[in-house]
Amino acid sequence: MRIDPKKLRRLLVSVVMTMSVALTSACGSSSEEGDKTLRIAFGSNGSDGQKVWDQAAAKFEADNPGWKVEFQVQNDDLYQTVGLQNLLTSNNAPDVYFEWAGARLVNKVNAGYAADITDLVSSSGLDQQFAEGAFGTTSVDGKVYMVPFTSDVTNVIWYNKDMFAEKGLSAPTTWAEFLTLCEKLKSEGVTPLAVGNKDLWVAGNWIGHLISRSAGESVYDKVMSKQMPMNSPEFVKGLTYLTDLQKGGYVNASANTIPDNEGYNLFLQGSAAMLPIGSWLIGIAQEQAPDINLGWFNLPAIDGGAGSQESIMGVTTGYIVNAKSTKQDKAVEFLKDAFSADLVGAWNAAGFTVVAKSADAGTLDPVTQSMVDLLNSGASIVAPPDTGYDLKMADALNTAIAQVLDGVKTPQEALDEAQAKVETQ
Repeated sequence: MRIDPKKLRRLLVSVVMTMSVALTSACGSSSEEGDKTLRIAFGSNGSDGQKVWDQAAAKFEADNPGWKVEFQVQNDDLYQTVGLQNLLTSNNAPDVYFEWAGARLVNKVNAGYAADITDLVSSSGLDQQFAEGAFGTTSVDGKVYMVPFTSDVTNVIWYNKDMFAEKGLSAPTTWAEFLTLCEKLKSEGVTPLAVGNKDLWVAGNWIGHLISRSAGESVYDKVMSKQMPMNSPEFVKGLTYLTDLQKGGYVNASANTIPDNEGYNLFLQGSAAMLPIGSWLIGIAQEQAPDINLGWFNLPAIDGGAGSQESIMGVTTGYIVNAKSTKQDKAVEFLKDAFSADLVGAWNAAGFTVVAKSADAGTLDPVTQSMVDLLNSGASIVAPPDTGYDLKMADALNTAIAQVLDGVKTPQEALDEAQAKVETQ
């Protein structure tokens, strides 16, 4: 993840659901003669996000009489793992689908599921809706294969400003200060950190960033790209910082048994003081806890760490036009509607950090704007394990992280096992 980015986890459901919206009930196969149903697949964007999609569908259908838009919506975790692949190989394969830039995009290109839309993006005028260079992260070998949707910060540490003010606490800037803060919260009967890591990616993102800070971005990238073993000393050292939190009892004991949304709830309901997660929390908080006073800080600096101590874990997400679709021109037209300047304002209001230009530069709320500012700060960007690299590598690392988080293995033992798993794949 993925997430983004990876990955956007907003509608808290546990099973896949497919729904037809925007006045459509036609569900014929994409291969049918004269099929005029445009199918768009993604993990849930929440109710506010769906309203924006509905507006895009309404505009497209009004401009294209006889055409219908069908949204294929899945639970985020299912979509990121097997759900999307099942859709792509089904009889009702999507014409357009959500994906993360990086290794996942390259994999879709290599597998023949991503169309080269370079000419369509230019001829349709879609490129004019984005700033120069916006398609750089969604191109492969100089060809555009994805229309960028959001640039997401995939990990910061969120905190409740009101709670911190009440207790006389401030955001830490160093790892030592962070541990002191956690101990103070614990001593007052407050769970310092809420984590819902049942699906492994949550702690994987957070601790993956921590490892990169300790080992250095180059080592992190080499290990995740299989150029160095996962049990390299630099990785083992990076993972030992998690033992500080595990031994201190600073993370909820249920971390590896509850899903991400339950971790969000612990924080939003005041049962935990902090939550390590991405910028999509803004939209979730707007829906579930609109009165919470959100604050955040980037991962605290590690003394002697080999990586940039200002680095950001982030990812670009976007929409790919299926190379097997016979409706690629209509697909690009729909994306042009979805990311028009007017609708970008609606996306921003729904809590998304959309890449396309907005007709109203003032539509971002202050917290969302702070995420944009962080992304634009010039700090180095670290890719999440599950969206920036091969999923098998991500799974091996994320499993090792979960084992250390549970205290069942040492960092060395967990990474030795992870490396053995990688070597047998």
